[in-house]
Amino acid sequence: MSKKIIIPVSIFVVILLAWILRIPLSNYYYDKGTEYMNGELYDDARSYFGRAVRIRPGMADARFGKALCEAALENHGTAVSLFSVLIDKESDYAPAWFYRGVSKIATGNFEGAADDFTRSLGMEYELAASYTNRGRAYKELNDSDRALEDFTKAIEADPSYSPAWFERGALRAGLEDFDGAVEDYNMAIKHEPENPELYRLRGASMASQENFIGAIADYDRLIGMEAGYSGLYKQRGIFKRRINDYAGAVSDLDIALEYDPDDAETYFYRGSSYANMGDLNRAMDDFTRTVELDPGKARGWLNRGLAWLRQGDPTNAIDDINRSVSLDDTNAQSFYLRGTARAMHGDYSGSVDDFTTALNIDPGHAMAYFNRGISMGIMGRHKEAVNDYDRSIGLDPSNPVVYHQRAISRINLNDMKGGCEDLRTAFEMGVEEAESMLKMYCREDINTLVR
Repeated sequence: MSKKIIIPVSIFVVILLAWILRIPLSNYYYDKGTEYMNGELYDDARSYFGRAVRIRPGMADARFGKALCEAALENHGTAVSLFSVLIDKESDYAPAWFYRGVSKIATGNFEGAADDFTRSLGMEYELAASYTNRGRAYKELNDSDRALEDFTKAIEADPSYSPAWFERGALRAGLEDFDGAVEDYNMAIKHEPENPELYRLRGASMASQENFIGAIADYDRLIGMEAGYSGLYKQRGIFKRRINDYAGAVSDLDIALEYDPDDAETYFYRGSSYANMGDLNRAMDDFTRTVELDPGKARGWLNRGLAWLRQGDPTNAIDDINRSVSLDDTNAQSFYLRGTARAMHGDYSGSVDDFTTALNIDPGHAMAYFNRGISMGIMGRHKEAVNDYDRSIGLDPSNPVVYHQRAISRINLNDMKGGCEDLRTAFEMGVEEAESMLKMYCREDINTLVR
């Protein structure tokens, strides 16, 4: 055989062998890529999938694997491009539509993601996951109705699919349907009991329902799981304060301050707990630290003003409450407390102004009517005082002291019958001071009313 014949034949044999060997070689690279991907070694996996594609450009599974690795490495823009190439070549490759939608969500292309999940649903690919992810896209597009519908369809497709319960619960919480949110989180926890995020979110929804005992139980679980969330002790301490477990609140907030010694809000809540325990000195220290760390916190100044007030120091109370009002002039309680401080200071006209402002902000503030009535009475304006006591009783008929004070103003207005009726009511409700006035002004009833 001549050389002219041998050389072309040799080249043909090499090409034929390469063509024959490309399939097992590409399969080898694909299998190695799959092995590395399963081990979460996405860089190596991506490399092997790439080799497989270079040898066999039509190997769809290898293209898909490479795109998945890019997504796992959070290179979502690249992943979208690779999924798109695959879809252009094989439009019926359902997983590519689904995972391109996932990457589009990551890049913020929510409309495109919704379209991709619609295509994967049309191919009946992973119905629960597709509905859930399309619902997430609709949620990001502020289309709560369609999002809620998709999460519900996902649950119908697979009632054990925890992410659908989770997402619907989060959506309901955002819509302030906290009852529905808790129900969904309950189901999510049933199917995924070791997911700490579910307990955190359920606890938050329970707190919004003012079910602080339930919220505390969820935070107990979170702390026991060592979930790694910051602020757990702080939040549990706040919940404990809301159920009047002030000692428990202080204990948790102490730990919270070990983690973050410069958190103004933690000092604020611990100070509030100390104040409710009657430890005004520690409360004052914490409120002082609050306003040092956050001078713009109106409630910090207000609560320190209240502590001054409870210590019998209306001058310092007024100074702090003035700071609070300068930061927030919409809080009725600020004007109510400053009015109380002014009355203690003997400024009854100023106190009336503050109580009036408080009532303009909150017409249902029974104690503001009561205290304005007292100031009116001291100023000799008993008719106006009686009107205020009437309003206070209409809002809160369980306060016996209001009847006693109204009796005083009625007697000053020579309404002896009304005054004696109020004294009788006050005495029967436990106001001991009413007894001497009954003896003095209502002697005809002494034998039946006073024992």
